[in-house]
Amino acid sequence: MALVDSWLNGLKKAPLLESGRLFMRPMCAGDLSFIHENMNDKRISYNLSYTPHPYTVEMAENWMKNIDYGMSHANCCYWAVCEKETKAPIGSMGISIFKEQEGAEMHYWINADHWNRGYCTESSKRMIVHVFDILNAHRLAITHRENNLPSKKVIEKCGFVYEGMQRDGLKRFGKFENVICYSMLRDDYKKLKSQNVFAY
Repeated sequence: MALVDSWLNGLKKAPLLESGRLFMRPMCAGDLSFIHENMNDKRISYNLSYTPHPYTVEMAENWMKNIDYGMSHANCCYWAVCEKETKAPIGSMGISIFKEQEGAEMHYWINADHWNRGYCTESSKRMIVHVFDILNAHRLAITHRENNLPSKKVIEKCGFVYEGMQRDGLKRFGKFENVICYSMLRDDYKKLKSQNVFAY
């Protein structure tokens, strides 16, 4: 059965966020084909931690339903990242929320046709501001697969602090890979913000 917006009340809880060239809006049922097409693009799924390949429409539907449920219970928050100029979605940003720990973990992907334009860094910085200024998090975590150097650059540009490596922390496409771990604490964020790292 196709997704219907009236079912997806959790997704609607994402607030609208804006940066210089982008806005991040709540996802909706109309984003299903965009999610499916991009998650089925191995250039994108290869760099993600758990997304299978090939990726079916049913998988995309289940993912959106799971996110909707999680947002209904304030366990996560996800956005569609869109260009202001075209209003078209170009990716997704999200956080898993750990309420008792006053923390969150950040996730993102950008459509391969929009790589190397700074969009991932721009939307990441905007979301970091939301996490600390609005959600009042104490700690924000993020990881990348060891060979995902573009994600490493984004993380470093945002000012995350390197924590260490999980050896063989992930098995993808039949191979174990190291996972690189970073975090940002509220005090780190305040210092970076005072240096205009998050200006948008």
